[in-house]
Amino acid sequence: MPLSRLLLLLMLLGPTWQGAATPAPLSHGAAEAAGDGFPTPAVDIATLLVDADDDTVPDRLGERARVRGVVTISPRTLSSAYFRAVVQDDSAGIVLFSHDLSMPLAPGELIEARGVVGQFQGAVQLQDVEVERIGRAPLPEPVPLSARRAYSWAHMGQRVRVEGRSGGVTLNSFGTMQVTGDDGAELTLYFPESVVRDFDWEHYPHGTHVAATGVVSIYKRTWPYDGGFQVIVTDPGDLAVLAPPAPQWHGWALWTALPVAVLLVLALLVFLLAQRRQKTRRHELATLTALSTAIGVPDLDREQLARRACDILTAYGIAEAALVHVFDGRGGLQRLATSSADPARAINFDLGALLQASDPGAVASAPSQEHRRLIDQSLSAQGLTLLAVHPLPSLSGTQGFFAALSSRNRRPSAMQDRTLLSAVKLLALALENSEIRQRARAEQQELHQLAMTDELTELYNRRFLDEYLRVQLPLTKRRGGHMAFLAIDIDCFKPVNDTWGHEVGDRVLARVAAEIRHCTRSGDLAVRMGGEEFLIVLADADVDDATVFAERLRELIQDKRFEDVVPGTALQVTVSIGVAVFGVHGESAAALLRASDAAMYLSKRSGRNRTTLADDSRRDAPASA
Repeated sequence: MPLSRLLLLLMLLGPTWQGAATPAPLSHGAAEAAGDGFPTPAVDIATLLVDADDDTVPDRLGERARVRGVVTISPRTLSSAYFRAVVQDDSAGIVLFSHDLSMPLAPGELIEARGVVGQFQGAVQLQDVEVERIGRAPLPEPVPLSARRAYSWAHMGQRVRVEGRSGGVTLNSFGTMQVTGDDGAELTLYFPESVVRDFDWEHYPHGTHVAATGVVSIYKRTWPYDGGFQVIVTDPGDLAVLAPPAPQWHGWALWTALPVAVLLVLALLVFLLAQRRQKTRRHELATLTALSTAIGVPDLDREQLARRACDILTAYGIAEAALVHVFDGRGGLQRLATSSADPARAINFDLGALLQASDPGAVASAPSQEHRRLIDQSLSAQGLTLLAVHPLPSLSGTQGFFAALSSRNRRPSAMQDRTLLSAVKLLALALENSEIRQRARAEQQELHQLAMTDELTELYNRRFLDEYLRVQLPLTKRRGGHMAFLAIDIDCFKPVNDTWGHEVGDRVLARVAAEIRHCTRSGDLAVRMGGEEFLIVLADADVDDATVFAERLRELIQDKRFEDVVPGTALQVTVSIGVAVFGVHGESAAALLRASDAAMYLSKRSGRNRTTLADDSRRDAPASA
């Protein structure tokens, strides 16, 4: 395989473990006839699946493509977290994937989709798709195939019909069935989590001759993707019983010889015990796998993590009810999540209140036997008993407690004990990671706020103003809108500092800034330019609007008495304001700032405490006023 193609594949495989590959740049060979960068008209899906060098990676990986076809598997069927659907045209089928798209589609809808050709665990996808409904069309007729022919790239994404004898069935959150075709080849039928409960699995015992209709896909975590083919079945009507299993005639005559019968019975008992132990272990692993998947989704908050953990443990029968309590900022315990296997049963149980009422000093440690006795007394009225209670560890100590409840007075089995201990460790780690991420985001937001605002007045600073005008001025010009600049300066501010000191001066600046914030709307921008100078950018304001606003603000500050700035003194200040309007006094930030600043200085030279429109100020502004 060429070195460049191998490097591209390695770059794409990393992100696919999180759900989809990062789109590669559009190749030079793809025609971009449409303005959105996608080829037009739609191409045959089969052209996106071509693998000329037979390395199980499509040759058009990373290209932009537009396809049109009929939805064969709807989005919610394959995933509840992301948009994932299957569409097929006359040539082939392909998976549509998006992290953000939320669009209900039903099988039989005719759509057009645009995206980037990618690959996830072997299956070729059109990633980051945009979808447009076109109409409706009949579902493509399934192609009859043998199990051996279906186990290949030739029919990827197509609806097919395969026949064979049913083998082992695995039921977790999803379901699988092994089918052996008449040609001796084995093929896996996959039943998504959303539909697995719709099938009556008692109708498909081992050896049943079945016919399955579904979409050929692949599931293999590692490259090369030369195996792991399966047929996705999404409707009970698509799994038909053609013939019951043939009777199993055994040649053993157990009743003829007692010693042989005893040996066989003992062997059977050993086998059943081993099977039971294996089944228990599989159930334990399935529970922990489902738990890891449920709480491994990024950006879940602590309540969502706790809720998912409780739901998984009750849904898999590890406990009949589960609760998570965590410490709040005051050191008290609060209930974070509760789940019950019986939705009609309400769990009225407050572990924090119980522990604090009995021994507040022991809340941060594991509950004692006396605590357990009090807990059992509280739960007995609800027909429940405490199965287990475990602290949720963290690097700094205990972050809370997990409690598992049962309707029977019994000790947890060895499997339950192991599963609950493992679940507590997984949940504790997830909760601590969530708390760390939340603190990091809060600190990042605080740093961003500090970088963009003035600490004294809490108004935006000059750096943010420059960034704001860089975006908003071109938008205002393009849309033909209005924008006004109000340059504001506190009159005679130096005597305030000289008379009462800079601390009082800072208080006056903060009070004036508060009045400015109070007057401005959510769409306006108030900025401290430096010293006692401020600037207000009024959105959608013409000359009249800006002048009226400026006068109202000037009169409000003039009439304001700052009684808490200097003890025993009702301090009053006035401001001089200069107004410049976009399109009238300039269209650039520099021109509008100069015009409003010059008008403000004219207000000062004309006696202060007044508003001046930039039209009345044609002279250069003095160095100071």
